[in-house]
Amino acid sequence: MKELAEDLDIPYESLSKVESGNQRIDSEFLLKVADYFGVSNDAMLNRLETENTNERTGKLHIRETLKYILDHYQEAKLALFKNHEMGNHVRHIFKDILANEAELVQKRFYIMGSVGQGQWAEIPWMSIFIRDITTTATKGYYIVYLFKADMSGVYISLNQGWTYFKNKYGTKLGREKIRSTSNIIRKKLNITPDHMTATAITIGGRGDLAQGYENGHIFGRYYSADNLPSSKELISDLKELLITYKEIEYMIGERTLEQFNDYLLLSDDGHYLEEEQQQEEDFQNRVQSMLDKKVKIAEKNSMGEIETVDTPLPKPDPVFDKSRKARWPRDAQVAARALHLSKFKCAFDESHVSFTSKVTGKQYLEVHHLVPMRFQGEFDVSLDRESQLLALCPTCHRQIHHGTDEAKEIMLTKLFNDRREKLKAIGIEIDTDELCQMYGIER
Repeated sequence: MKELAEDLDIPYESLSKVESGNQRIDSEFLLKVADYFGVSNDAMLNRLETENTNERTGKLHIRETLKYILDHYQEAKLALFKNHEMGNHVRHIFKDILANEAELVQKRFYIMGSVGQGQWAEIPWMSIFIRDITTTATKGYYIVYLFKADMSGVYISLNQGWTYFKNKYGTKLGREKIRSTSNIIRKKLNITPDHMTATAITIGGRGDLAQGYENGHIFGRYYSADNLPSSKELISDLKELLITYKEIEYMIGERTLEQFNDYLLLSDDGHYLEEEQQQEEDFQNRVQSMLDKKVKIAEKNSMGEIETVDTPLPKPDPVFDKSRKARWPRDAQVAARALHLSKFKCAFDESHVSFTSKVTGKQYLEVHHLVPMRFQGEFDVSLDRESQLLALCPTCHRQIHHGTDEAKEIMLTKLFNDRREKLKAIGIEIDTDELCQMYGIER
């Protein structure tokens, strides 16, 4: 029930009273429910739309609809909220025009506008949701028309729900995370609308929600009240942005929104997947940067002090890729500690010499999990531990991945024997045959 109240953008207490029969149901509430469940207003209300509304909608196009709001919203805010024509215009007329002119199928898209709940909103808005992604502006990804607080213009924005980030991370960190997500998605998108930009938007609102919209902006365009484009251009922009929106739907795949966002923010949190080449390079770079030669000696020494005791730790929760396959990321901070503890000597042969790292001022080494992280699902304990992380010179690291079976077997046997007791201490109990099989070597 709480989730339904959030999705419908109404107070939970009001919905609870409706359910118990202690509050009358008005037509506005029924229309919201009809939209949410994808049934017609006529079916929900058992009536036809009024003749006046139909006549007015038939004469208007999106440009006139936006202009009406920009020209009259400030005046409307001075009047009583209840039953005001502006509410009907935003919630119903604007919505119907969008659906008709952009050919938005009701079963696939949920369209909702708001001028506030019980009182005038500082910023009116109209959102278009792909139902399979979300049906609420509090979480997920959607397209939204955001009117500036002073009604000097309106944005069309591919945006995301701020409340989700605020509830999960708190206000301060949540703002950082939603901005990071916007930046990551921009980089991943293959299709960007011709007339849209990633330029920051400024709504001018005083509330937390307005800032949430500004931070959540991915792509969009600003329309000045003094120079609104034609309805044809406005609808063309919307259709182009819908193509980009659908690409996000494809990126999400079979994952939940939380799984998708967690996956996007892996590197932002210092976590990287093992099997992805770009993430591998980013992972090694992040590890090096954590040991920057400019870091104070005391801070470097503290890394040894916070080394995890050699006891088993439980298997961490996975993240999920587009096909909803469980994946376990690596923590760059754990890897940096392991590299620090190696004293910058190759684990396979301490006599191996590499070049000097510009970042650390030490011999350049790379970090490698002896038992690959892709096998984490087969273990009940964490594999992302210093005890099974190896510092290898670049040549040894390439060889353990790409060398001949004979060469890899020699390396693995030595490295395993050197680490056997440490592996047992953290709950990893395997033999050399099993380890070689993990690397595709049949003995």
